[in-house]
Amino acid sequence: MPDDRLSDTELPPAEPGIVDRLLATARDARRLVYDHIELAALEAQHAASNLVRILCGVIVLAVLVVTAWAALVAAVVIWAAGTGFSLTAAFFLAALANVLVAVGLAFWMRSRLPELLFSATLRQLRQTAGEEEWRHAE
Repeated sequence: MPDDRLSDTELPPAEPGIVDRLLATARDARRLVYDHIELAALEAQHAASNLVRILCGVIVLAVLVVTAWAALVAAVVIWAAGTGFSLTAAFFLAALANVLVAVGLAFWMRSRLPELLFSATLRQLRQTAGEEEWRHAE
C-alpha cells in the first residue's frame, strides 16, 4: 500500500516563466499573422470571382447596347428611306453621324488622359524631391 503522506504533499504546478510566456506570445502572434494572411487570400479569391462575374455582365451589357444602337440606326435609315432618301444616302448619313460621334468621344477621352497620370501626386513627389536636393546642397 502506497504511503498516503506523499499524495498530500504534492507540489503545486510551476508558474510559467518569462521565456515560456514569450514563446507563447510569439506562437500566438504567428497564428494571428497566418489567420490574417489566410483571410486576405480568401477575400482576394472572392473578389476575383466577383470581378469575373462583373466582367461577364459588362460584356453582355456591351453586346446588348451595341445591338440596340444598331437597331436604332437601322430604324432611322428605314425611316429616312421612307421619306424619300435613297437607301444608300440614308446609310451614308448614318455612318457619317456615327463617325462624328466617335471623333467627338475620342477627343473627349484624349482630354481626360492627363488625369490618368496622377499629376498631383507626381507634382508633389517632384516638389519633395526638389526640396531634398536643395537640403543636400546646403
